[in-house]
Amino acid sequence: MATTKPAKKQAATTAKPSQPLNPKTTYFDFMGPTMSPVVMAVILAVPHVLYVVCNPTDGAVPTWLLTESPDAWAARFKRHFASLWSPTAFAVMLAWYAYIVALWYVLPARIVHGTLLRDGKTRLAYPLNGFGTLAVTLALLGVYVQLYGPGVLLWVASEFPQLCASAGAVALVLAIALYAGSFRSDNVLLAAGGNSGYWVYDLWIGRELNPRLLGIDLKYLCELRPGLIGWLVLNLASAARQTVPQGLGEAEVAALGWTWVARVSPAMALVVLFQAYYVFDALWNEDAILTTMDLTTDGFGFMLAVGDLYWVPFTYSTQARFLSFHPYSMPPAAGAAVVALNLAGNFIFRGANGQKNLFRTNPDSPACKNFKYMTTESGSKLLISGWWGLARHINYTGDWLMALSWCLPTGFTTPVTYFYAIYFAVLLWHREIRDEFKCKVKYGKDWEKYCRIVPFRFVPYLY
Repeated sequence: MATTKPAKKQAATTAKPSQPLNPKTTYFDFMGPTMSPVVMAVILAVPHVLYVVCNPTDGAVPTWLLTESPDAWAARFKRHFASLWSPTAFAVMLAWYAYIVALWYVLPARIVHGTLLRDGKTRLAYPLNGFGTLAVTLALLGVYVQLYGPGVLLWVASEFPQLCASAGAVALVLAIALYAGSFRSDNVLLAAGGNSGYWVYDLWIGRELNPRLLGIDLKYLCELRPGLIGWLVLNLASAARQTVPQGLGEAEVAALGWTWVARVSPAMALVVLFQAYYVFDALWNEDAILTTMDLTTDGFGFMLAVGDLYWVPFTYSTQARFLSFHPYSMPPAAGAAVVALNLAGNFIFRGANGQKNLFRTNPDSPACKNFKYMTTESGSKLLISGWWGLARHINYTGDWLMALSWCLPTGFTTPVTYFYAIYFAVLLWHREIRDEFKCKVKYGKDWEKYCRIVPFRFVPYLY
C-alpha cells in the first residue's frame, strides 16, 4: 500500500533482471512515425518564417500580410531563402560550438552524478562549469566591446538569418550523426521512447539516451550552453542595433564602447534583463537539469539537438529583435505590472524545481525534514507538500508566466512577438500529457491515489 510520511533518504530503484536493457518502443509520442517528418520540417521552418514576417526591412505582420497578394508573400520567402548561405556565418557558428567545447575541457568544474540509469548500476558523471562558460563569454565580450565598440554585435544582428541557417544545418547534421552512431554496439543504452524500429521516428525522438564522445556528454553539453548563451548574445546584438545610429564609420562605432547601453529603451531593457536572468539562473543551477525528462528519459536526437542549438536561440530572441527596429514606449505602470508578473513566475518556477531537485538529490537535508511524500509500491517517492502539494505541474505554470512577461514589453501591434508564449503553452500542455502518461504507466494505481491527493494539474483550484 502507498503511505504518506515525512521525507527520508530515497532508495535507489534498480531495473528488474527480467526486463531487457533496451525494450522495443510501443508507445508513440508527437503523433507517431507518420507525422515525424512533418514536425521536423515545421521546426526547421518556423525560425525563418518568424524572420520573414518580422524583420527591420518590412516590419512585422500584419503590416504587409493584409495588403499583399500570396504571390508577393512567396516572393518574400524566396528572397529570404536565397540569401541564407554565408561562408562567414557558417564559420562563425562552427567556431562558436568549438569554443563551447573548449571551455568544457579547460574550465574548472565540480563533478556531480546523475540519476540511476535503467541498467540499475550506472550514474553518469557531469562537470558543472556551464556558469563559468557564461561568465567567461560575457567577460570576453565585455572587454572586446569596450575596446573596439559594438561592431561585432551589429554584425550579429545584421547576419541573423544567415547565422540561423548555419545553426540549423549544424544541428541537423548532428542529429543524423547521433542516430547513425547509436547503432555502433548492442550495448548502447537506448532511450525507452526511441527504439521503435521506425528510423524517421527514432531520428526525431532520439535513439541513444546518453551519447558521449571524447569525454563529453553531448546531450548535457548542448542542453544549456551553446543555445542559451547564444540567445543572450543575440539579445545584446538587438539592443545594440536599437541604439547605435546607422551610417556610423568604423572609428565612430569603435569609440562607442558600451555607452550605447544607456540609450536602450525600457521595454528592450526588460526583455533583455528578464531573459538574461533566465539564462543566468539555468546555468547557475545547472545540476537541476540532471533530474529533468530531457536528461533522464528522452534520447538525444533531432528533437533536442535542433531544439537546443537552433530553435531556442533563434525563436526565443524574437521579442528583442522586434524591439530593435520597433521601439515600444511602455507606460511605467505597465512596466511595473510586467516586472511583478515575471517575479511571480520565477518565484513559482524556481521554488518548485528547487524543492524537487533537493528532495531527489539530498533528501536528508534539513530543508526536507517537513516535506511530506507518498511512497509507491515501486519504492519511488512522490512529493505531496510544498509547491508539489498545490499542483502536479506547478513548475510549468511559473515557467509560462515568465514566458508571457517576456512578450508583454513588445506591446500589441503584432501577434508575432507572442509566438513564444503561445508555443510554450502548447509545449507545456503536451509535456504535461507525456508526464501524466508515463507516471500512470510507472506507478499504476499509486498514481491514481496521488492524483486524488493532488488533484490540480497547473493552477490550484482552477485546473
